[in-house]
Amino acid sequence: MKNILFIGGTGYIGGPILSRFIEREDPNLTLTALVRSPEKAEKLRKLDLRGLNLVIGSHNDATLVERLVSEADIVFSLADCDDLQAAESILRGLKRRFNATHVKPILIHMSGTGCLGDRAQGAFSSETVYNDLDIAQIETLPATQPHRNVDLAIVEADNQGYTDTYIVLPGLVFGTPHGILAREAVQNPTNLALTGFIRASFTRGAAGLHGEAKNMIAVADVTEGQHRILVLCVMIHARNVYTVADLVNILYDSVVANSAQIGHGRNGYYFVSSADVVFEKLVDVIESRAGKRRAFTQEELDLYFPNQPSLQSFFGDNGRADSARSRALGWKPVKATEEFLVALRDEVEHWQL
Repeated sequence: MKNILFIGGTGYIGGPILSRFIEREDPNLTLTALVRSPEKAEKLRKLDLRGLNLVIGSHNDATLVERLVSEADIVFSLADCDDLQAAESILRGLKRRFNATHVKPILIHMSGTGCLGDRAQGAFSSETVYNDLDIAQIETLPATQPHRNVDLAIVEADNQGYTDTYIVLPGLVFGTPHGILAREAVQNPTNLALTGFIRASFTRGAAGLHGEAKNMIAVADVTEGQHRILVLCVMIHARNVYTVADLVNILYDSVVANSAQIGHGRNGYYFVSSADVVFEKLVDVIESRAGKRRAFTQEELDLYFPNQPSLQSFFGDNGRADSARSRALGWKPVKATEEFLVALRDEVEHWQL
């Protein structure tokens, strides 16, 4: 019997992952989800899902998080990749678990390719592509990069020997959420980053951009062809298509099987990218309805993305990634840049003014 804790399991990213584990119907798994919204928790309780325990609370409640983690064999950290204090609460709980059981618990943490940013401010396309098998290259990234302080704390915990850690870093992912949480309207339906960018462009009456939008970002597909794309940047279950959620499942299965292919700690970075897109291509699509492009001022960035410096810089940075380690596990991304732009075009065309 394995006790698995999901932190952020009803979020836009976490919902499809938690759904996958619910749908496994594995009698050897006990799932616990920390849910901030009492309304969501009540909806889940009414579903009477076997093996799913619900705890109402926030990932910012250090005492609660530490206790829940100390009771888990495996922890999925899916809530906020920039919250160092929350990550430290998780790590304290993992250490308590190890000290009590003398068995290393497992942490699978969701980060992002925002850590690869180069402060290009849209001025140029970079030739640099980060490879998740090239640890020396990844370790050149300073701790001041977005998400990086959290990632480094997690790697150090693995280095100290009380937990095995795995960090998943998706690029800009497109698709519609599927799974039981999506069907029951329990998970968040939209991604705050890209939908926020689109909303800002429509609100100001001009497609937003940094500089000349020449920067390139990683993308990965999660769509099912028969569904209209309502939202972007999400992990879903898609039949015959390997999605970000598929990678997490493959990673989990490899970890519990103690596969020789699996790396953890400083060797445990897993990029999720199937292609690159020049940000100017996104601006071309958004401009078609939002209005002629105009660079964001800092005042506008502060207005539309308050207290979110990593988001303010992300849309102007280069962030190219090669998912070599992820592919070595059997993850097989299918669609790429053109499919992403088709999905974005559909989103913009259906945007409610």
